[in-house]
Amino acid sequence: MGDQEEVQEQMKANMSALKEQMASMMDAMLGMRQLMENNAATAAAASSAAEADPTLPAIAHHPIPNVVG
Repeated sequence: MGDQEEVQEQMKANMSALKEQMASMMDAMLGMRQLMENNAATAAAASSAAEADPTLPAIAHHPIPNVVG
């Protein structure tokens, strides 16, 4: 019966580790989503500004993407 208890304890430990990894991945994905939303809002604002003032430099019409890494 001792082997079965050891297996159950190991499974519990593995499940706990998986839950922690999933939570960490969810946090990372939510952070990436926030960055994408912020970048989209910035791009929309730059695009609106470029449309409102066509004398802005060409770079304002095509914002440089924010690359994290």
